[in-house]
Amino acid sequence: MAKKQEYEFVWTQGKKGSDDAFFVRANVFVIEQGFKVEFDDLDKVSWHLTVYDREEPIGAARIYKGEDGVWQIGRICVLENYRGKHLGNQILSTCEEKIRELAKGPAVAHLSAQVRAKGFYRKNGYVESGEEYLDEYCPHISMSKQL
Repeated sequence: MAKKQEYEFVWTQGKKGSDDAFFVRANVFVIEQGFKVEFDDLDKVSWHLTVYDREEPIGAARIYKGEDGVWQIGRICVLENYRGKHLGNQILSTCEEKIRELAKGPAVAHLSAQVRAKGFYRKNGYVESGEEYLDEYCPHISMSKQL
């Protein structure tokens, strides 16, 4: 029987030490999906999650507390050859755990989902609100969940 693969989940805050998360994001969102505006000023204040297979970065996400007090989850991504292994679920639940820890109590998590991925977020308890909108050329929808 094959041993189940264990991945390492590492948090960093701000840009320092987050290069591996940025590497995964650049590969998925810029190179693969063609987004032009992937990195922004929020990266300076966000918590960045990097997922490693041994020492190779393979997944990423970021969280930050918005000015309205609502926690934002974003930039969830997994390198192409690691998809289908339920890493997205693990990344999302790790983000939710970190928000609960930082909020020290009940919190709301909000995200801007690519419309093609909204089924994934629904399965994880997120509810959409508002109308679809374009982020660059890609349809998105706002979704949130009470943690």
